[in-house]
Amino acid sequence: MRFRVLGPVEIQHGEQVVTVAGPRQRAVLAALVVHAGAAVTVARLVDAVWDVPPSAPESNVRTYVAGLRRRLLAIGVDRLDSGPGGYRLRISQAESDVGEFAALGQAAATALREGEYTDALALALRASALWRGDPLSGAVVGQSLQAEIGRWQDMRLAVAETAAHARIRLGDAETAVADLRGLVAEFPLREELWLWLIRALHRSGRQADALAAYADVRRLLDEELGVEPGPALRQVHRDVLAAAEPQGAADCEAGAWRQLPMDIAEFTGREAQLRALADAVDAEGRRTPVIAVIEGMGGVGKTRLAVHFAHLVSDRFDEVQLWSDLHGFGGDQPPADPAAVLANFLRLLGVPGDQVPHDLQSRAVLYRDRLAGRRAVVLLDNAATEEQVRPLLPGTPESLVLVTTRRSFTKLDGARSVHLDVLTAEESRTVLSLVVDDGRIDSDPDAAARIAALCGHLPLAVTLVARRLRRRPRWSAGTLVDRLERSRARLDDLFGDPPPLRTAFDLSYRTLSPAQQGMFRMAGLHPGEEFTAQSAAALCGVTVREAEELLEGLLDEHLLQQTTAERYRFHDLIGDYARARGDADEQAADREAARRRVLVWYLHAAEAARTVLDPHRIRLMELPALPGDCAVPWFADHAQALRWFEAERATLLAAVRAAHDHGPPEVAWQLPWVLLSFYYRRSHWDDWVAAYRLGLAAARAAGARREEGIMFRGLGVAYSDLRRFAASVDCHQRAQEALVEVGDLHGQAWNLNSLGVVHVDLGRLPEAADCFRRALPLFRRTGDPQGEGFCLNNLGDTWRRLGEHARAVACLEEALALQRGADDRIGLQFTLATLGDIHRDRGDYAMAVPHYREALAISRALGDQRSLARTLAGLADTLTRAGEPAAALPHWREAHAIFTALGDPQARAIHCRLPGD
Repeated sequence: MRFRVLGPVEIQHGEQVVTVAGPRQRAVLAALVVHAGAAVTVARLVDAVWDVPPSAPESNVRTYVAGLRRRLLAIGVDRLDSGPGGYRLRISQAESDVGEFAALGQAAATALREGEYTDALALALRASALWRGDPLSGAVVGQSLQAEIGRWQDMRLAVAETAAHARIRLGDAETAVADLRGLVAEFPLREELWLWLIRALHRSGRQADALAAYADVRRLLDEELGVEPGPALRQVHRDVLAAAEPQGAADCEAGAWRQLPMDIAEFTGREAQLRALADAVDAEGRRTPVIAVIEGMGGVGKTRLAVHFAHLVSDRFDEVQLWSDLHGFGGDQPPADPAAVLANFLRLLGVPGDQVPHDLQSRAVLYRDRLAGRRAVVLLDNAATEEQVRPLLPGTPESLVLVTTRRSFTKLDGARSVHLDVLTAEESRTVLSLVVDDGRIDSDPDAAARIAALCGHLPLAVTLVARRLRRRPRWSAGTLVDRLERSRARLDDLFGDPPPLRTAFDLSYRTLSPAQQGMFRMAGLHPGEEFTAQSAAALCGVTVREAEELLEGLLDEHLLQQTTAERYRFHDLIGDYARARGDADEQAADREAARRRVLVWYLHAAEAARTVLDPHRIRLMELPALPGDCAVPWFADHAQALRWFEAERATLLAAVRAAHDHGPPEVAWQLPWVLLSFYYRRSHWDDWVAAYRLGLAAARAAGARREEGIMFRGLGVAYSDLRRFAASVDCHQRAQEALVEVGDLHGQAWNLNSLGVVHVDLGRLPEAADCFRRALPLFRRTGDPQGEGFCLNNLGDTWRRLGEHARAVACLEEALALQRGADDRIGLQFTLATLGDIHRDRGDYAMAVPHYREALAISRALGDQRSLARTLAGLADTLTRAGEPAAALPHWREAHAIFTALGDPQARAIHCRLPGD
């Protein structure tokens, strides 16, 4: 049941819309909905109904309440109570459109603050879609309700601003322009809306339109209020005039292109190298980008020099500043794939997801096109090879590329090498003095020189021990020398001829408690770059609280870095040291047990999240037992599960890779299967294909023929989504061979169903129908009602496409009964949408629309963005055919925004349906 006030006041009970008789009775209902679940006094109801009440309004109120109760009881609902405190409508906030609107608006704002722009946009659009016209339409509106309407309008505009902000960050400023134009026409004196409109026009490259919009709002404010635009609007106007990125109030203004890390506070020396870099930038007559390769050993300060110089010349390369860690020398982390780096750069440069090509060469071409003629600095840190760097190079002379590497690059055309050695003695002393600025270094120059020598004059080592001294005010410089020398002696015994950097790390390591040392050593085994207290607890076999305390201690000792409040990572050199300590101090069996614990924990954690997303999907494989001391996270709803998957996305792929490389092999094929529900919803195709290829290799190596078939099937679905149909068909055929060979009827059913979908996409409808007819009895024999419902829906859709409408409806009604009986909302959304398609095809638009709307409500509740966008497109097409293009337009726009954010090719087709501004 739903009580709706954001438009005509009405009650929705299942498929039935119940109208409420009389404008004052509607006002009473609205006041009860506003205070959902709470007692509302008669005095408050009077304020809601009348500006100037009659002489005895209480009897009128009782009459209206009695009429409402009769209306509710007539549809079998008893929700209205009366008592000494007044009247109470027993509903939750989620059962009213205004309550859901407030919750969605707040969630959208939170997602925006956390940088989850796709989620923020989807939530904001869901909230906006709840508005059906003027609030409380058809009701009289007293003073208290008038105040509520004003509050709702403010919330509506805040949601619209959130959507505009998210669209701009996602590279879809044009759609933001279209939405904002309608809002500024409705609320012409709302400066924030004009501000976002001007930003969106500017980000769309429409400088003249942005300036015209500023002139319009300035004139309106002067004519209506006699005031000038506020400081935020004036600042945006100045930025547009200067053809610069907007600067000002929100993180949007910093620009997704401003990627440089923070400059180094204690940077000193390197004068010769800085001059060489400056000379390269200042050279006249260049016809190619400046490419500077900063070479040197680990810890020598290559990244520091590159970051510092990039900041020094940032005013000359002020349009685009990109940065990426290429992980060339990151221990267990493989070097970054240049194709993945390019995909990230292109999205930052405003390329919609559906327009990012799938192959490396095409991505590189588009990247060079986006940087052509722009003053850009690109910092490529920790590069492994020339081949890794080459696709990431711009093509025009306005750009500067800074590459750091531990190798000598001799095959990179046009590159200038800048060799970096350790600091000079004087530079080392200066760094020590900058960090320890209380006179202890300057008062003992001999000790300072010895500290620098023991650190090998490596910047990272010098800085690390200096910070140790700064945090020990009772130590003298001589005390630090003694401790360094003792550490060096121990390391000589342990490692033999240690590099100076290891000596510096050991000084910090030796001051840790035994528990902290154990956490430090084991954390070096963690898959991926980042970890949390939960995953570290699983790795080390401690509680989450204990893990958090240990990690925070390591953070205090500068042995860890923190990316967010809950996520930790190593500097790559400190990570190497942690792994070396683990190899030396931990038994091989203990390391293997820890690695197995954390990988099995990730498998169970991902399965817990998947179960929330897809509760009716039958588990194909029994998971390995989770150690009793491991606590798996709990997820309250779809949104929380999706947020966890997104946060852990890179680590989950690293976990698959670690299981493939080190075992246990079953995790290498089980984890990709678990991740399929997430990958499908969010279209993370690169991760999807990579994970399933690793799982396939592990299954083949283990001779696990059934699991090999399951991995081939998952790859086939991914390739189908990528429109690589030949590869998809080949994978499904290989899967079928393996699954038939081992007699896996359930696996065969799903694979035939997936193959049938590929045939539909290829227009091979008889072949598709044959696949679905073969799969259907297998689903029934193996007891999978979800699979049976999916297959019936797909078969019904195939009959629809073949013009066999009676057969199609029979299949779909059977699927619908099955899914409603099992409360399988995932399958239900597809079947309802297909029924909508059938009614649309037959020209019965009045029947199509409610099926689409019910499917939309389910997809929104599930957070299934792909299905939501597809159904929105179906509804928009239906409304367009029915002669209601204005009603269709917001659905086209929302579908386009979602497909674009997901990188789905369907965005291009929908873009053609959108009018220009």
